[in-house]
This record gives sequence, C-alpha cells and structure tokens, in this order.
Amino acid sequence: MKRLLENVHIFSKLSDAELDLVIGICKPETKAPGEKIVEQNSTGKDVFIVDEGSIEVYVEVDGSDKTIVFLGHGQLFGEMALLDQGQRSASGRAGKGGCTIVRIDNDDFKNLCEENPKIGYSVMKHFAMDLAFKLRHMNLTSA
Repeated sequence: MKRLLENVHIFSKLSDAELDLVIGICKPETKAPGEKIVEQNSTGKDVFIVDEGSIEVYVEVDGSDKTIVFLGHGQLFGEMALLDQGQRSASGRAGKGGCTIVRIDNDDFKNLCEENPKIGYSVMKHFAMDLAFKLRHMNLTSA
C-alpha cells in the first residue's frame, strides 16, 4: 500500500513514517464490475484511491448516465469529502473488470491531521494545488 500512496499526488511529499500513519487509516475494498461506490447527490464522507482496475465516474443527465472519466491506478475519487461532507457531484462505479480501491474516512483523516499537523498541512497544500489546476483547466476550456 505504501507504493500506491507514494504515487498519489496529495501524499507524495510525506515521509515513510507519515505514510505509515496514513496507511493506518486506509481501508482496502474490492468491488465487482459495475458495483456502485458512491451516488451523485449523496453526502460525501470518504475519499477513494484506485489501486487496481478502474472506476467509472458519471453523472445522470435527463434520466441517463453520462460518463465523465475512467480513473485508474493511483487516482483519487471523492476527494472533496476531505474538505467538507457536501453532496457528491458525480456517481462512481467499478469498471468492467471490477476494482480494488482504498477508502479513507473523513473523520479518520481529520483525527490523523489533528494529531499530526505536518501531514495535514502537506496533504491540504497539495490538494489545494490540485483543485487550482482543475479550476484553471475548467476555466480555460469553457472560455
């Protein structure tokens, strides 16, 4: 699991000891092909990292599903739950071959950051950089 987390942008600058602490709150799960992981408009409480396989991210538009993206190894899904527990902006389900994911609970993450502020600072800094990149990209493509 350490190798997976080392390659996730928001955890990439953590030391081995800090990564071990993050690993302590990670919950691996295996999902069958097409199994729903999160539902659009539900309350977000967890963030997910894809370990094996893929996750299809999609939204419901006029009664049908519209795929936004497929996420693979090392990619995050539902990361907004680390900031708040607002509504999910999209749904996610396991790809055609199923997937193995790592779930991190928002409350567990907050407790870890309160006990280890350096971890919280590093993760949130990289998370903010990632969001800024996505917002800039969205603004450029919609202009």
